[in-house]
Amino acid sequence: MNNWFKILYIFTFLCFTFSKAQDKLMIGEKRTVFSKVLSEDREIWIHLPKTYNDTTINPAKYPVIYLLDGENNFEYFAGLTDFIARTPYADIPECIVVGIKNTERTRDLTPTKSQKKSPVNSAVTLFTDSGGSEHFVKFIQEELKPFISKNYRTQGYSVLVGHSFGGLFAINVLLTHPEYFNSYVANDPSLWWDNEIMISRTENYLEKNKKFPANKSLYVSQADNEEQQKNWNSDMTQSIEKFKGIVEKNGTLNYKHTFFEGETHGTVSYQGNYEALKFIFKGFRTNIKQFAKNPELLEEEYKKFSDRMGEKFIPSETYLNVILKFMKSNDFKESETYFINLKNRLYPKTK
Repeated sequence: MNNWFKILYIFTFLCFTFSKAQDKLMIGEKRTVFSKVLSEDREIWIHLPKTYNDTTINPAKYPVIYLLDGENNFEYFAGLTDFIARTPYADIPECIVVGIKNTERTRDLTPTKSQKKSPVNSAVTLFTDSGGSEHFVKFIQEELKPFISKNYRTQGYSVLVGHSFGGLFAINVLLTHPEYFNSYVANDPSLWWDNEIMISRTENYLEKNKKFPANKSLYVSQADNEEQQKNWNSDMTQSIEKFKGIVEKNGTLNYKHTFFEGETHGTVSYQGNYEALKFIFKGFRTNIKQFAKNPELLEEEYKKFSDRMGEKFIPSETYLNVILKFMKSNDFKESETYFINLKNRLYPKTK
């Protein structure tokens, strides 16, 4: 019996150890999409909101953020979205994040064929594979988006986020295919590209259309780049400032520009993306304490927010549960009854 007890003990201990070893913190999954447009496999990294697989609530649909340079930005960006979407302090709705890993970055993100001599070796020509952004955006719109919509629960609202060449790409898509995304983020965009061709395109767009499309947002961050002012990228700052002047003078785009003192081209995206998401979803945050006396205010604020965004948003079931807990614990019975009815209306129980 003693030996059998030892064997049982060892078996139980090993099972427990193995089980504990399998506990992992997962921030996403990798998928591969074959692109007929680009004639290649594209690796994408997908982060789902914390409530996506929560079986205690009804399955919900989520906005989607398409993140360029996924291999550089995905890990911090996934955590960032979770942090600022947490109830009851949410500044943004929970979002699905789709990071797109690069294959030929210059080819995919630049709008025109343009070359430049290396600043450190004039015998070397840079960017010889440039000018393929139209094919890349076609891949995103016609192949990647349908793949995401087919495999995940998505809402209609989408955001495109890019940095440097990715920021150049985002602004180009806004000008050439504004209907593809609802909002655009360009962190320290390379608007110097091809003799500032994007500045010309912006002027031409406004000359033709007079104003930017309704319900679109653009956030642009600008790095201090103090060290870069001494070298070949010094035209980065001037081109961003020119673009800022054109857009702000027109005044028809929901636009924000932020200059980050002390940040470099390589570090500005972190702060830029935080500010960008808060700007894009401005008005999403509500004050739970106000609903005790005026419960109807929640629906009124979501209606106002939806009208501004051009897409319908409703309070999440998770947030309604938090509100109900607050009303119950503080004995706001009338408001509690109101939110019970609202929850049943928005998220009816299924048999």
